[in-house]
Amino acid sequence: MKHWAGAVALAMLAGCVSMDQMRSAGPAQVYSSQKPAAAVAECIKVSWANVQLFGDVADVFMENGKAGDFTVYTTESEYFADVSGKGGATTINFYAKPGAKVVDQRGAVVATCL
Repeated sequence: MKHWAGAVALAMLAGCVSMDQMRSAGPAQVYSSQKPAAAVAECIKVSWANVQLFGDVADVFMENGKAGDFTVYTTESEYFADVSGKGGATTINFYAKPGAKVVDQRGAVVATCL
């Protein structure tokens, strides 16, 4: 059991490092919205999980960060969006791993949530 917990922790850490590397390289697309950050993040999460749009895809998750901030991401963080709300405005930074499929489709879905 102890080894399993260590493996899970390493897998989570590997995902975080990958996301941090992608963040330092800059977003693939940047969006803004007047909607609350929580509503935008939930819309992205639900839309990215739509099998009719993307076929049999990875799971989609959402984490709360600092007050008003969310990260929506797919399994292995192939795609993720940092959603940040400040002063009535929401900024969405969309990231995709190099070579990821359907990047434009995922970005277009983000745009529908604005």
